[in-house]
Amino acid sequence: MDSDTVKKGKVLKFGTSGLRDTVEAMTDQECYINTRGFLAFLEDRNELMCGGAVAIGGDRRSSTPRIMAAVRQAVRDSGYIPQMCGRVPSPALVYYALKQDIPSIMVTGSHIPDDRNGIKFTKKSGEVLKSDEADILLHVALQRDLEYKRMPSETCFDATGMFREKHTQDDTAFEAEVMDLYIYRYLDVFPSDSLAGLRVVVYQHSAVGRDILTEILRGLGAEVISIGRSEQFVPVDTEKISEATRRLLTEAAEEYHPFAIVSTDGDSDRPLLADERGNFLPGDKLGALVSIFLEPDFAAIPISANDAVVKALRARTIEVRQTKIGSPYVISAMNEAREKDPSRKVVSWESNGGFLLGSDWPIGDKILSALPTRDAVLPLLATLLLALRNGQSLSLLIESALPAWCTSANVVDNETPGCGAYTADLGRRIIAQFSPQDPGITQVDFASPDDHLDAAAARIRPTNETARKAVDPIRQSLQKYFPPGDGFGMIVGLNFIDGIRILFDDERVVHLRPSGNAPEFRMYAAAARQEEADSLVNKRREIISRMVADITAS
Repeated sequence: MDSDTVKKGKVLKFGTSGLRDTVEAMTDQECYINTRGFLAFLEDRNELMCGGAVAIGGDRRSSTPRIMAAVRQAVRDSGYIPQMCGRVPSPALVYYALKQDIPSIMVTGSHIPDDRNGIKFTKKSGEVLKSDEADILLHVALQRDLEYKRMPSETCFDATGMFREKHTQDDTAFEAEVMDLYIYRYLDVFPSDSLAGLRVVVYQHSAVGRDILTEILRGLGAEVISIGRSEQFVPVDTEKISEATRRLLTEAAEEYHPFAIVSTDGDSDRPLLADERGNFLPGDKLGALVSIFLEPDFAAIPISANDAVVKALRARTIEVRQTKIGSPYVISAMNEAREKDPSRKVVSWESNGGFLLGSDWPIGDKILSALPTRDAVLPLLATLLLALRNGQSLSLLIESALPAWCTSANVVDNETPGCGAYTADLGRRIIAQFSPQDPGITQVDFASPDDHLDAAAARIRPTNETARKAVDPIRQSLQKYFPPGDGFGMIVGLNFIDGIRILFDDERVVHLRPSGNAPEFRMYAAAARQEEADSLVNKRREIISRMVADITAS
């Protein structure tokens, strides 16, 4: 093997949560190297001892079996025992691994298309955090160096980074055990007639947890109607619902007259919920309803969450901490709250709806074990149960429990007209250009103390004059891309916790944030009416293409 040729292969990078890239970039060798690096990191942290087991699972993507084989071989060659758990939801794999006190590795690209995939590592103590990444990457680099120095006769990879010999073996030995444990988690805690009398439509598509979700709902007494099952992978993004999916939801509501329509993304760690009319409920609002049902002491949510969520939680005296976007950040905040007071009941969730239970939770006379990773089943069950407890339809529950405030989100990428030059690196440059040089400045309020501002604006901490002066040129530059009279007001607040969150004097909000490892730039918007929020997001192509043109020209 020509080692120089191998060294030119693409190196995988961490995104918001785990590794993701095109299937072509995720060669057997690169997946093998990253897995061995992760295992070496665990050894260094004394989280994995010689001969220990590692749970391995995957989603239903066409490339998943091949990547699972590379992961399995890396586990074996590192001196550990791979426990092959088959096609199971990410939270089911993590739950099983936590119960076994072992680490886990999930092969999944989550909601992205089938031509991409990913690997998510989980320690036996829980998810990999941002504070772990530098050490993991150091160990990965060491493993890469060792692999690249091997002679052709010493390596099992060819010059393209693929296995010389095909690795085939049953990868489902522990699948039934993992699935049964996850199903029992819910059927043991909630009464078997909890959902009696409800008709629930399950949009199955290619979700790895489609049969598990159906079994749990039926086990709790619901009448379940399954639709849309597919053996071809279908990318469902619960944070960016496609028009086709929206049509499917409304058509299912018209045909089946259900209490609710439910689904998940590909690896079934992000829930999708629509009411009896087929109206989709965004994940940040879904998390708020779950919290109203559970009544936690503390909740960590991303800065991109709808302002209605913060209002609803604080009205119920739930402490709220807003973080950067991504499960590692909400988990860190949740863990810090638990460390300060272990008796506190803590939760967190993301805007995609993935809900994390940070504490063991009393449900009647039962205890629901903590599951500090994104989960799709709990938020769906909790919201249905809350509606039943209140004697309301889902639409009435949402209307009565949450202030009227609507969000929208979508992306531009390198296929968007005017954005052909866009890359993930260019996205980071755009954010850097509109961010203060002082990292200590995270929020700035430009409004006069006498100005009337809603709770969203009032939540921005008062800032000293020095910070205002430092950030005012940024505000003026941004205002050129969001001109008053074009659907935007004057900028009265900026938040730099994660990306750039812009608050206007008409109470609308726009949030700009690039993907960490994909050529995508996401724009969120919040407004009093859904059509207003959608209208703001629909301007993203023009706004971001202008930013791309300006920064590439400079």
